Amino acid sequence: MSRIAKIKFKDGLWQIVEISGEGSHVESETTHKIYEEPHPDLPAALAGLVSHAREILEWPTSYADNRVRITGVSFSHSEDTGVEGAVITGFVDLDTSDSPFSFNTPHLPFEQYKEGNTAKLMPDGAIDALENLRTEAAKFLKGKRAQGNLFERAA
Repeated sequence: MSRIAKIKFKDGLWQIVEISGEGSHVESETTHKIYEEPHPDLPAALAGLVSHAREILEWPTSYADNRVRITGVSFSHSEDTGVEGAVITGFVDLDTSDSPFSFNTPHLPFEQYKEGNTAKLMPDGAIDALENLRTEAAKFLKGKRAQGNLFERAA
């Protein structure tokens, strides 16, 4: 069984990191680099994280309206507890510079590591959006592209 540990998009290149055999004696990490255009659902899932990044970073909803771009997510997985978490990465295009402002949200777990802990958690809506992104990335790896799924017959 494998899990997606990282999704990144930059300059037309999608990088998806998969980890298999986690916790076993033979663990492997595979980085997929794909220049093909994905189905629109994948970029939409990435863009769907903008409002959640704003919430996590405590930015007003109007801050840099239409200039915030999410470029990646790094997922974590605790071997001890099985708790997942994530960091969202992105850019804000600036009027005052030719270079964007880059940001990473703080790492937030999806649930408490131990019962009774009070650590800040990833907001529920953000977890749903992150799961949607991971689902779309997995479909992309299986052939879901802009021109249609490579491995399904046309109806």
